[in-house]
Amino acid sequence: MFIYIASHAVQSNWSFANIEKFHWSPKMIGVSLGVVGLLVGLVQGLLIRVINPILGNEKSVYVGIALYAIGLFLFAFGTSSFIGNSSGWVMFIFLIPYCLGGISGPALQSLISVHVPKNEQGELQGSLTSIMSVTSIVGPLLMTGLFSYFSNPKHGFYFPGVSFLMGAILMLFSAIVAYRVLKDDPVVKAHEPKG
Repeated sequence: MFIYIASHAVQSNWSFANIEKFHWSPKMIGVSLGVVGLLVGLVQGLLIRVINPILGNEKSVYVGIALYAIGLFLFAFGTSSFIGNSSGWVMFIFLIPYCLGGISGPALQSLISVHVPKNEQGELQGSLTSIMSVTSIVGPLLMTGLFSYFSNPKHGFYFPGVSFLMGAILMLFSAIVAYRVLKDDPVVKAHEPKG
């Protein structure tokens, strides 16, 4: 659940934060989203098939969440006044670890699905979709609210990357929860590659 809320830091604020800090044009926003699409396509279409079997699902979850958190942390400070980058080109570099975090999604769904009998997989997927729907209400409200407050200099502390930082914190919290749940799970261990 926290992973889905954290993802709204980017989905809800990417254009706002980059326009606020770097004065990106609609064309630049479009180019950046095109790069996101290309990177996500490469990760989902190619890298997952190679990386996840090597790492196993459990490690793929941890590595993916860590990459998401790193990407969000970099976005947070790339869109802050702490980095004196006026053009925003560095955000394209920061997209790489963020998009590589996509290896965690299929691995996490695989780990969840091994706990449910085959005749209940549809119910599981419906439940996951319901969780995503709820977070699609909470996530944008939280992330755009944070951005709105902290991008207004009148409030005393100007930090337009705050939503990305909140996303990184939620990702780290998700990694802790995943570790506590998965570390001693015999069903998960039985489905991991040997060696």
